[in-house]
Amino acid sequence: MRLFVALEVPESVRAEAGRRVEAVKGSLPPARWVDLDKVHLTLIFLGATDDALVPGLAAALARACSPFQPFSLALADGGTFPPRRPARVAWIGLEAPPDLQRLQAAAQAAVVSSVPSFEAEDRPYHPHVTVARCPAPWPRPAAEAFSAALAGPVGDSFPVDEVVLFESQLRRGGALYRVVERLPLAGSGGAA
Repeated sequence: MRLFVALEVPESVRAEAGRRVEAVKGSLPPARWVDLDKVHLTLIFLGATDDALVPGLAAALARACSPFQPFSLALADGGTFPPRRPARVAWIGLEAPPDLQRLQAAAQAAVVSSVPSFEAEDRPYHPHVTVARCPAPWPRPAAEAFSAALAGPVGDSFPVDEVVLFESQLRRGGALYRVVERLPLAGSGGAA
């Protein structure tokens, strides 16, 4: 199974992000635009994972998520990777409490402990929603135009009360995402 751990973004927020992106993308260089109807906030991408490991992975993730209180997120401000250089990825950032970073770290530790082949990323977690991949890097003026068009809040803030383990099935028309397990934030005593 090709797996990832993520937070869902409500339809109303995805729709607002779609409106904002549509308003600017015609003035930008070519890119592979993400279907914003399917967008989510990835916490961890596992990739191909042995099916036999999924029950243990789900149990480890449930234990990691349960101590966290629900919290609110908001999409806000656009940007590109790599910073200050020609853009390869365009994204929308988040306004998030410190609990998001702690939740991601706890989920990553659960994945490391239950999937022996998983290698955690060395770079710090930078929460964002990818909206485009640029096969030919955008020059800085295009990257700055994208950032300016996505400045400020993008939709309303929304509650986060669960983490989702997804399977990504690659298809000709794009990836299909299937929920494997919903992992509630039980709020039994704050961050672990």
